Amino acid sequence: MNKRKVIIPALMLCALAACKKSTTTTTPIGTVDCSTVNYGETIKPLFDAKCVSCHGTNSPDGALTNYAETKVYADNGQLKDEVLTSRSMPIGTGLTSEQLGQVKCWLDAGAPND
Repeated sequence: MNKRKVIIPALMLCALAACKKSTTTTTPIGTVDCSTVNYGETIKPLFDAKCVSCHGTNSPDGALTNYAETKVYADNGQLKDEVLTSRSMPIGTGLTSEQLGQVKCWLDAGAPND
């Protein structure tokens, strides 16, 4: 029997199995009242609860313990990319729809220190 006749269909089956549709869902970014979102009362407590365990002072992955540290990542776009776009952060529990909306509001406003 020709080995190609066996190997090619087997490879095609493997490729089809790898293309299986993902069943994971992405949490939508919630619509929130942006006038209620500020760094001191909304973003800092959220980051303290969800981010600082990995991004604490002197973290090699970037610290998010205070406004100055956080603003660097807001200004260079990394915070938006990792939290809102790719949703790669925070690792583990992730953020709720409302929390994602709060971060979006704050970043869209220019990440003010209010």
